[in-house]
Parts: sequence; structure tokens; C-alpha cells
Amino acid sequence: MAFSLPNIYKSRHSAYMILIPLALMLIGIYLSRGIVLDSSLSGGVSIILQTNTTMSAQQAAGLISSKLNVANPGVVVSSREVSITLPKNSSLENAENYQLAFYSQRANYSTALVNLTNAQIGLRSNPGNGTLLNQERIYSSLANRSLAEMQGSAAAELDALRPFIGSQAVNSSDPAALENAVSLSYQNASNVYKNMTIEKLHSIFGFSSYSYEQITVLQSQYFIGKLKTIIFAAFILIAIIVFIIFRSPIPSFAVIFGAANDMVIALGAMAIFKIPLGIASVGGLLMLLGYSIDTDVLTAIRILKRSEGTPEDRAYGSMMTGLTMTLTAIVSFAVLFSVSVIEYVPTYYEIAGVVLCGLVGDIFTTWFINANLILMYAKDRHFMSNAIKKVLKLGNPKIP
Repeated sequence: MAFSLPNIYKSRHSAYMILIPLALMLIGIYLSRGIVLDSSLSGGVSIILQTNTTMSAQQAAGLISSKLNVANPGVVVSSREVSITLPKNSSLENAENYQLAFYSQRANYSTALVNLTNAQIGLRSNPGNGTLLNQERIYSSLANRSLAEMQGSAAAELDALRPFIGSQAVNSSDPAALENAVSLSYQNASNVYKNMTIEKLHSIFGFSSYSYEQITVLQSQYFIGKLKTIIFAAFILIAIIVFIIFRSPIPSFAVIFGAANDMVIALGAMAIFKIPLGIASVGGLLMLLGYSIDTDVLTAIRILKRSEGTPEDRAYGSMMTGLTMTLTAIVSFAVLFSVSVIEYVPTYYEIAGVVLCGLVGDIFTTWFINANLILMYAKDRHFMSNAIKKVLKLGNPKIP
């Protein structure tokens, strides 16, 4: 082996090592509240310009920020194109929120109107029915209130869009007319913003053609929902497969806990180093998930499935192999991270930064918690139930 360490699993105090990754987990949970979303999840604009430029990404980002009055634009410069990611415009963002509120109120209005109609139909055949009369009053009031809220949201949206389409008013009690005004006004404002943005970018780069994609609040919410589903499904599938391999909940728990803890540590580090959570960084988290499962399963298989030497010796051997793998991966991603910083490539920066932080956390999680849990299980297959009995016996000495 290229290096050697003392066998930490033969120490009488090896169980105390668990406290270090647990502390990192708690810190990660606390810090993860400060993570920011990038435009792919929070909304914004993605633009690709077909152009040749000698500017560096930093120079281009500075000019774009100054010319368009936006903070921290993402810029990737290649030989034939410039890829730009802009944060969402505040006026359009406010208008989107009012638009979402409008459609929610529109749904409430439709539901109230259907119920009102049903009550009125019932009253035709049974006039004077107290229950139906009460329902008529309630749903009529709900429909009127929803209509008033729709008018308020439509007016607020038009006010938010004033920088692009000027001062406009909508005075209508027709829900269809209100909906048409809300949709058309936002579409017109988005086109004005697009034309203004492209015109300013053309003054910087002089491109021949371009592609323009705006990510709305609805789209970003959809992406977030899908990403949550993907990560949740990944954990469920991994848990099932690991349980099938070991036929016991303890190794399965150790493997799943290790992967989850690595992700929590990575999320905390993202908050510290201002790495935004986006499509790229989520890809890094999924890569980290795969790597963590690899080292955890390697450890469990070597300790539980093999018979040479003592369990402590097998744990030590798997640790040396795993550390070699992890350090090699850390060096590789450190090179990618350095290149992304020098060349200003946000996608590589997010992926490499997330995986680097997670790999460092994986060293503590795998070899301080997972290996110790699996060692306890290898020595005593009923150690969990025995530990619970010991705890219960402290409170009630009569328990056998």
C-alpha cells in the first residue's frame, strides 16, 4: 500500500469516533438553511449566443452585469459560443407570483360557481329548502370574494409589469376577460424584456444567432419537485437492494445513513462556500450518493462476508482500500474544481465543489460511523436489541 495507518478499530475508544460525523451532520443541517438556488431551480433566463469572442468569462460577466444591471450572471465562453444564465428579473418574478395567485383564485371561483349552480338547480325542484338556501348564500359569497381577489391579483400583476408595458388597468367582472388580460400582459412584458436583453447583449458580443429560454416560477417548482422525487426514489431503491444483499436492517441502515450524512455535509459546505443548488449541483449530489454507497457496501461486504483475520483487521483493510479510492477521487475533482475556477465554468464549479466537500465528509462517515456499526453487528448480531434492553434495564432493574 502507498501509506499505512494504525488500526483504529482495535482501540478501546473507537466507538467515540462516531461523535465526529454526527457533529458534522448537525452542523450540515444547520448550515443548509443558507443554501441559495441558482436560476435553473429559482427561475431566470438561459441564453446561448453563437459568436466568436476573445473575452474571458470573467470579462464577459463583468460587462453583462454592468450593461444589464444584474448580479452574478453565469457565463461560459467557448470557441464558438457564449452561454449566459441571468437571474430572474424582479418585476417579472413579482408578476409571476401574482399570476400564480390569480390562477389559484380562479380555481376557487370555478369551484364555488359549480357548487352555487348545483344549489340553485336543487332549489328549483325543492324551493324553500333551508340547507340549499344556506349553500346558495355561502357559495355566492365565495364566488364574489374569489372574483374580487382575482381582480386584485390582476391589477397587482399589471402594476408589477409597468416597467415593460407602461401603466395599464383592467376593469372587468368577467373571469375569462381577466384571465386573458393576465396572460397577455405577462407575455407582452416578457417579450419586451427579451428584446431589451438581446439588444444589450448584441452591443457587447455582436453575435450572429442566439437561443433564449426563460424559466418561470412554475417551471422551477416543477424541476424542484422532480429532483426531490428522483433523490427519494434513489434512496428507496438503494435501501431495497442493500437489504436484499445483507438480509438485515443494520447493514442496510448503516449504508443508507452514510449516504444521507454525506449529502447533508455537502449541503452544509455548499452554504459555506456559496455554491448554489441547481441542476448541476444536484448532479454532483447524485454522483456523491453513488460513491458513498460504493464505499459503504465495500466495507460491509468485507467485514460480514469474508472470514480471513478478525473483524477489526477486515475493517482496517477495507479502510485502507477505501481511503486510497477516496483520496484519488479527491485529487481528480480538485483538479476539475481548479480548472472551473480559473476558466470560470459554473457547471464544473458546482459539480466539483459538491463532490469534493462530500468526499471529505465521506471519510469521516464511512470509517468512523459505518465501519463501527457494522463491526458491532459482526461481533453481536443482536447488538441493537441488546443495547435497547440495557437502556430499558437502567430505568427498570427488574427487566431480565
